Amino acid sequence: MKSFYINGTILTMEDNALYAEAVCVENGRIKAVGTTEDVMKLKEDADEVIDLRSRVMMPGFIDTHSHFVGAANAMTQCDLSLCKDFEEIIEIMKNFKKKRNLSEDAWIIGCNYDQNFLAEGKHPDKTVLDKISSENPVLLIHASSHMGVTNSRGLEIQGITEETEDCPGGRYGRVEGTKEPDGYMEEKAFIEFQAKLPMTSMEELMGLIGEAQKMYASYGVTTVQDGMVGKPLFQLLKYASSAGLLKLDVVGYVDVMTASDLPEAEPEYDGQYKNHFKIGGFKVFLDGSPQGKTAWMTTPYEGEETYCGYPIHSDEKLRAYIALSLDKKQQLLAHCNGDAAAEQYITQFEKELQAREEKDSNRAVMVHAQLVRKDQLERMKKIGIIPSFFVAHTYYWGDIHMKNFGQDRGSQISPVKDALEYGMKFTFHQDTPVVPPDMMRTVSSAVNRISRTGQAIGVNQRIPVLEALKAITSYAAYQYHEEAEKGTITVGKKADFVILDKNPLKTEAEELAHIQVLMTLKENEVVYRNISEGETSHE
Repeated sequence: MKSFYINGTILTMEDNALYAEAVCVENGRIKAVGTTEDVMKLKEDADEVIDLRSRVMMPGFIDTHSHFVGAANAMTQCDLSLCKDFEEIIEIMKNFKKKRNLSEDAWIIGCNYDQNFLAEGKHPDKTVLDKISSENPVLLIHASSHMGVTNSRGLEIQGITEETEDCPGGRYGRVEGTKEPDGYMEEKAFIEFQAKLPMTSMEELMGLIGEAQKMYASYGVTTVQDGMVGKPLFQLLKYASSAGLLKLDVVGYVDVMTASDLPEAEPEYDGQYKNHFKIGGFKVFLDGSPQGKTAWMTTPYEGEETYCGYPIHSDEKLRAYIALSLDKKQQLLAHCNGDAAAEQYITQFEKELQAREEKDSNRAVMVHAQLVRKDQLERMKKIGIIPSFFVAHTYYWGDIHMKNFGQDRGSQISPVKDALEYGMKFTFHQDTPVVPPDMMRTVSSAVNRISRTGQAIGVNQRIPVLEALKAITSYAAYQYHEEAEKGTITVGKKADFVILDKNPLKTEAEELAHIQVLMTLKENEVVYRNISEGETSHE
């Protein structure tokens, strides 16, 4: 049976034919695109016709960097994003424990606090968290996911004491004038702390993965990333895949430090989907968070004499990871926020490519690219590194970046216009669970560059709506080496669609973030339907 989509605006995202009147789909793939008259010639009696009712259909949105399982786990955590001070955090976390009926040995976990928006202007410490509970271990995860705080019980369980040394690429907070841990942790220290938390049961995790998929689909997303997959997480995603639980395509990037043998060990997942899951390549972290002031900069943060953040790896170690990725023909994604981290990544890639006969970077990606400079983008273009911008930072933390970096640097975060002027393919992401995978909010951020307080954040870096849409469709498909399968409404590609209530190309810039996703389809199967859209259906 074939499906025919008519009576709407069909935005194909093809440069040579941006609009179409009708689309025919068969067996989950696009069979015909064109005028209603021509496409409907293929209709037979048993086929279905979907009346779009003047709505807008586009290619399904493609998430180019997030943490899918992390987003699933976050659904069991207490959201602290709206908290204004320590007392509110304490109250909300106490109520969360009571509401979830947690036992005295269960971890109480809160997420998305941000010291930048708290009245105290600093991170809470163990003395604050001890007021939530002295019996339960308590953990607060920062909005950046790069740092967090635990209480005295949490420190005790994990054996963190005065004798515990800071690890390379991370540190523990200390009570002033002593070596006593105050509960704060950042970067590698925080990652190691999280890795030792008790695992959620398999049954609960599978349920959470289902909920996470629904959440992504509600924003029009049909392809999702898990951007840091170790061996245990790979087995979890493999199980979900084998059990037929994945409805969206999930692309996993394995930890180059601990799991680089996975592509050889699991060849049926290497670069190809099996039940909607595949290995896309390798992932490496090179620095931290700009709003958390752990991003690695070439010049000091505003108000600091010497502090520039810090790196995660030496040049030699990074080059070895780059060489390994190229040897194994795996795409490498590198987390780079600061311009010093960007410089390290570009320079070591240049050196490794110069030493080889084969000059293909395999579409290496710089993830976040918050403070990458124009001169660095030019070098990235020459060696084929794709910038994937966390451009929604202009909305969520634009004010903070202006404070941390000053006008000149802070206004130029996510320099998308520079990338556009160099003719680069670039992509957008939300790093979920850091922020929701709200693609239209992200498009709005790239077009408007207005912070949530209304401050303009680098108007010279604004881009047209069409270019912003390419970053979450056709360019995103290119990043995944999937341009033959996704990203545009083209004959032969997967029938991954999102249906919107308004055409982004005909919507006022200030209204872009409010465009509603009415339906999301993965290979022509409905994976999300807005409850108000019961009439728009396949019945």
